Amino acid sequence: MLENLPGPMPGFGPFDSYSAALMAACPLILSKPNATAGRLGSQDVSLRWRISQEYCAWLYYTPDHKYEMSMLTDQSESDPLNRWKSCKLPPLVDDPRYPPSSLKYIFALHNHPFEDNLSKKDISFIASMGRLHGFTVEAKNKTVHLAVIAFFSRSNDLEAPTCDGFFEYIPATGEVTKWTPANGKWGWEQMGSVEWLNETDYVFHPR
Repeated sequence: MLENLPGPMPGFGPFDSYSAALMAACPLILSKPNATAGRLGSQDVSLRWRISQEYCAWLYYTPDHKYEMSMLTDQSESDPLNRWKSCKLPPLVDDPRYPPSSLKYIFALHNHPFEDNLSKKDISFIASMGRLHGFTVEAKNKTVHLAVIAFFSRSNDLEAPTCDGFFEYIPATGEVTKWTPANGKWGWEQMGSVEWLNETDYVFHPR
Protein backbone atom coordinates (compact mmCIF):
# COMPACT_ATOMS: atom_id res chain seq x y z
CA MET A 1 0.00 0.00 0.00
CA LEU A 2 1.20 3.50 -0.83
CA GLU A 3 2.29 5.67 2.08
CA ASN A 4 1.78 8.90 0.16
CA LEU A 5 0.35 10.19 -3.11
CA PRO A 6 2.30 12.38 -5.51
CA GLY A 7 0.89 15.77 -6.40
CA PRO A 8 -0.30 17.74 -8.14
CA MET A 9 -2.60 16.04 -10.66
CA PRO A 10 -1.41 17.10 -14.15
CA GLY A 11 -3.91 19.30 -15.97
CA PHE A 12 -6.04 19.84 -12.87
CA GLY A 13 -6.11 23.39 -11.57
CA PRO A 14 -4.73 25.05 -9.62
CA PHE A 15 -7.94 26.62 -8.30
CA ASP A 16 -8.60 29.76 -6.29
CA SER A 17 -11.50 28.18 -4.37
CA TYR A 18 -12.21 24.72 -3.03
CA SER A 19 -15.73 24.82 -4.49
CA ALA A 20 -14.32 25.25 -8.01
CA ALA A 21 -11.88 22.42 -7.35
CA LEU A 22 -14.72 20.16 -6.16
CA MET A 23 -16.79 20.85 -9.28
CA ALA A 24 -13.80 19.91 -11.44
CA ALA A 25 -12.89 16.83 -9.40
CA CYS A 26 -16.36 15.27 -9.52
CA PRO A 27 -16.57 14.55 -13.29
CA LEU A 28 -12.88 13.69 -13.43
CA ILE A 29 -13.14 10.97 -10.79
CA LEU A 30 -16.48 9.62 -12.04
CA SER A 31 -15.07 9.31 -15.57
CA LYS A 32 -12.52 6.70 -14.49
CA PRO A 33 -13.13 3.08 -15.59
CA ASN A 34 -15.93 1.40 -13.62
CA ALA A 35 -16.22 4.35 -11.23
CA THR A 36 -20.01 4.23 -11.50
CA ALA A 37 -22.48 1.36 -11.59
CA GLY A 38 -25.65 3.21 -12.58
CA ARG A 39 -28.87 3.31 -10.61
CA LEU A 40 -29.73 0.78 -7.96
CA GLY A 41 -32.37 -1.53 -9.37
CA SER A 42 -31.07 -1.23 -12.91
CA GLN A 43 -30.48 -4.24 -15.12
CA ASP A 44 -27.17 -6.05 -14.47
CA VAL A 45 -26.77 -4.18 -11.18
CA SER A 46 -24.99 -7.15 -9.55
CA LEU A 47 -22.42 -7.38 -12.33
CA ARG A 48 -21.90 -3.63 -12.33
CA TRP A 49 -21.28 -3.70 -8.60
CA ARG A 50 -18.75 -6.55 -8.84
CA ILE A 51 -16.63 -4.76 -11.43
CA SER A 52 -17.02 -1.26 -9.99
CA GLN A 53 -14.01 0.53 -8.57
CA GLU A 54 -13.38 3.34 -6.13
CA TYR A 55 -10.77 6.02 -6.75
CA CYS A 56 -9.53 8.50 -4.17
CA ALA A 57 -7.33 11.58 -3.87
CA TRP A 58 -6.54 14.51 -1.59
CA LEU A 59 -7.61 18.06 -2.25
CA TYR A 60 -5.05 20.26 -0.51
CA TYR A 61 -4.07 23.91 -0.07
CA THR A 62 -0.58 25.09 -0.98
CA PRO A 63 1.68 27.93 0.22
CA ASP A 64 0.85 29.65 -3.09
CA HIS A 65 -2.74 30.00 -1.81
CA LYS A 66 -4.12 27.58 -4.38
CA TYR A 67 -6.19 24.42 -4.17
CA GLU A 68 -4.64 21.38 -5.86
CA MET A 69 -5.51 17.71 -6.14
CA SER A 70 -3.12 14.81 -5.70
CA MET A 71 -2.86 11.97 -8.16
CA LEU A 72 -5.61 9.37 -7.92
CA THR A 73 -5.18 5.90 -6.49
CA ASP A 74 -7.40 2.86 -6.93
CA GLN A 75 -5.77 0.76 -4.21
CA SER A 76 -8.63 -0.69 -2.22
CA GLU A 77 -9.92 -3.23 0.22
CA SER A 78 -13.19 -5.13 0.00
CA ASP A 79 -15.37 -7.48 1.96
CA PRO A 80 -14.76 -11.17 1.06
CA LEU A 81 -18.54 -11.49 0.49
CA ASN A 82 -18.45 -8.44 -1.80
CA ARG A 83 -20.85 -6.47 0.38
CA TRP A 84 -18.63 -3.39 0.42
CA LYS A 85 -15.44 -1.95 -1.08
CA SER A 86 -13.37 1.01 -0.01
CA CYS A 87 -10.57 3.04 -1.57
CA LYS A 88 -7.43 3.17 0.59
CA LEU A 89 -6.26 6.78 0.61
CA PRO A 90 -2.68 7.32 1.81
CA PRO A 91 -2.47 9.86 4.64
CA LEU A 92 0.11 12.14 3.01
CA VAL A 93 0.70 14.03 -0.23
CA ASP A 94 4.18 14.35 -1.71
CA ASP A 95 4.30 17.58 -3.71
CA PRO A 96 7.99 18.23 -4.48
CA ARG A 97 7.40 21.97 -4.89
CA TYR A 98 6.71 22.49 -1.20
CA PRO A 99 7.89 21.27 2.20
CA PRO A 100 5.57 18.47 3.41
CA SER A 101 4.57 20.40 6.54
CA SER A 102 3.43 23.39 4.45
CA LEU A 103 0.53 21.53 2.79
CA LYS A 104 -2.93 21.85 4.30
CA TYR A 105 -5.31 18.94 3.85
CA ILE A 106 -8.86 19.96 2.91
CA PHE A 107 -10.92 17.09 1.42
CA ALA A 108 -10.49 13.34 1.10
CA LEU A 109 -12.17 12.73 -2.27
CA HIS A 110 -13.55 9.48 -3.64
CA ASN A 111 -16.43 8.07 -5.64
CA HIS A 112 -19.29 5.80 -4.68
CA PRO A 113 -20.43 3.42 -7.45
CA PHE A 114 -24.03 3.99 -6.31
CA GLU A 115 -25.84 6.88 -4.66
CA ASP A 116 -25.42 5.72 -1.08
CA ASN A 117 -24.53 7.48 2.14
CA LEU A 118 -21.04 7.59 3.61
CA SER A 119 -19.79 4.34 5.09
CA LYS A 120 -18.42 3.68 8.54
CA LYS A 121 -14.97 3.42 6.98
CA ASP A 122 -15.37 6.85 5.35
CA ILE A 123 -16.35 8.46 8.64
CA SER A 124 -13.71 6.71 10.72
CA PHE A 125 -10.97 7.48 8.19
CA ILE A 126 -11.54 11.23 8.03
CA ALA A 127 -11.76 11.42 11.82
CA SER A 128 -8.32 9.78 12.04
CA MET A 129 -7.00 12.20 9.41
CA GLY A 130 -8.31 15.10 11.47
CA ARG A 131 -6.27 13.89 14.40
CA LEU A 132 -3.24 13.75 12.11
CA HIS A 133 -3.64 16.94 10.05
CA GLY A 134 -6.08 19.04 12.07
CA PHE A 135 -9.85 19.40 11.75
CA THR A 136 -9.69 22.98 10.48
CA VAL A 137 -7.17 25.02 8.49
CA GLU A 138 -6.80 28.67 7.64
CA ALA A 139 -6.91 29.27 3.89
CA LYS A 140 -7.17 32.71 2.31
CA ASN A 141 -8.12 34.30 5.62
CA LYS A 142 -11.01 31.91 6.18
CA THR A 143 -11.47 28.75 8.21
CA VAL A 144 -11.98 25.61 6.13
CA HIS A 145 -13.15 22.34 7.67
CA LEU A 146 -11.56 19.02 6.85
CA ALA A 147 -14.14 16.71 5.23
CA VAL A 148 -14.61 13.46 3.35
CA ILE A 149 -16.44 13.67 0.02
CA ALA A 150 -18.10 10.84 -1.93
CA PHE A 151 -19.19 11.69 -5.49
CA PHE A 152 -21.98 9.77 -7.20
CA SER A 153 -23.79 9.55 -10.53
CA ARG A 154 -27.38 8.48 -11.18
CA SER A 155 -26.72 7.94 -14.88
CA ASN A 156 -26.93 4.50 -16.46
CA ASP A 157 -24.59 5.73 -19.18
CA LEU A 158 -21.42 4.25 -17.74
CA GLU A 159 -19.28 5.65 -20.56
CA ALA A 160 -20.25 9.26 -19.85
CA PRO A 161 -21.69 9.46 -16.32
CA THR A 162 -23.04 12.73 -15.01
CA CYS A 163 -21.90 14.33 -11.76
CA ASP A 164 -25.16 14.22 -9.81
CA GLY A 165 -23.95 15.07 -6.33
CA PHE A 166 -21.86 14.10 -3.35
CA PHE A 167 -22.10 13.17 0.31
CA GLU A 168 -19.98 15.07 2.82
CA TYR A 169 -19.00 14.52 6.44
CA ILE A 170 -17.30 17.28 8.43
CA PRO A 171 -15.83 15.97 11.70
CA ALA A 172 -15.54 19.47 13.19
CA THR A 173 -19.32 19.98 13.03
CA GLY A 174 -20.50 16.36 13.06
CA GLU A 175 -22.79 16.98 10.08
CA VAL A 176 -23.39 14.53 7.23
CA THR A 177 -24.91 16.28 4.22
CA LYS A 178 -25.93 15.44 0.68
CA TRP A 179 -25.28 17.99 -2.06
CA THR A 180 -27.14 17.95 -5.40
CA PRO A 181 -27.54 20.42 -8.27
CA ALA A 182 -30.90 21.88 -9.29
CA ASN A 183 -31.61 24.68 -11.76
CA GLY A 184 -27.93 25.48 -12.09
CA LYS A 185 -27.35 25.80 -8.34
CA TRP A 186 -26.11 23.41 -5.69
CA GLY A 187 -28.19 22.81 -2.59
CA TRP A 188 -27.79 20.54 0.42
CA GLU A 189 -29.87 18.50 2.81
CA GLN A 190 -28.73 17.21 6.16
CA MET A 191 -28.67 13.43 6.32
CA GLY A 192 -27.83 13.28 10.02
CA SER A 193 -25.07 13.84 12.50
CA VAL A 194 -22.26 11.83 14.05
CA GLU A 195 -21.76 11.63 17.79
CA TRP A 196 -18.38 10.20 18.79
CA LEU A 197 -18.35 8.06 21.93
CA ASN A 198 -14.56 7.65 21.86
CA GLU A 199 -11.83 7.65 19.20
CA THR A 200 -13.14 4.50 17.52
CA ASP A 201 -16.88 4.31 18.19
CA TYR A 202 -19.68 6.64 17.18
CA VAL A 203 -23.45 6.83 16.85
CA PHE A 204 -25.10 8.13 13.67
CA HIS A 205 -28.27 10.12 14.29
CA PRO A 206 -30.31 10.23 11.06
CA ARG A 207 -32.16 13.42 10.24
